[in-house]
Amino acid sequence: MYIAVNRIAVPEGQAQATIEGFKHAVPAMKRFSGFLGLELWTAEDGSIHAVSRWASKEALDEYLKNDLFRQHHSGASSEQMNMPNQVSYYSAEVLS
Repeated sequence: MYIAVNRIAVPEGQAQATIEGFKHAVPAMKRFSGFLGLELWTAEDGSIHAVSRWASKEALDEYLKNDLFRQHHSGASSEQMNMPNQVSYYSAEVLS
């Protein structure tokens, strides 16, 4: 399994709108055969971690190269685009 963790520094007062944006995007992401799921984690500092699970790196790459990825990220406000975000990638095994 391949995991992408996107840490999003959410502008004050925008957390719920950010979460709703992800909820709106998930049905289309399910069309990708390698998409296994998406979790949103809200940290104590207010940042959101979007944790997407994929069957492989290649499956994630297929989504990242697709126009759908650009559509999903086109709704970000200019304030959100100027906030520092960080993406980390992991290979993972589920043990239980």
